[in-house]
Amino acid sequence: MKRSWLVGVMAALVAGLFLIPNLWAVDAPKGDIMLKAPAGVKAKKAPVKFSHTGHAAFDCTKCHHTWDGKAAIKKCTDAGCHDIYKAKEKQKKDIKYYYKAYHDMCMKGCHTDLKKAGKKTGPTACNGCHPKK
Repeated sequence: MKRSWLVGVMAALVAGLFLIPNLWAVDAPKGDIMLKAPAGVKAKKAPVKFSHTGHAAFDCTKCHHTWDGKAAIKKCTDAGCHDIYKAKEKQKKDIKYYYKAYHDMCMKGCHTDLKKAGKKTGPTACNGCHPKK
């Protein structure tokens, strides 16, 4: 009797080790979202269709770098992150300028690096992300 009880407890512990973390796991949004210029900013190119599903293999904090894994994820353009919208010439090199943040992170920091490493990647040209209007 003690042996079957011990086996049951061990099986429950092992199952718990695999199931409990899934209760707190964050699922990326399904489908595509549109990344577009913030309100009040005249965009020169079309919005970008972004697939969270296509990026599911990557660590969420690679892009959501201020996220602690618990709180709600803020938009990149929220106050305190990449919230410079109309950059003056000297601000265009500031990572707080939303345009620079997106392009440095996505294009130079990910797609271009993967391409140079000979790995599968997303688009590396402007019209690959921004379709013609």
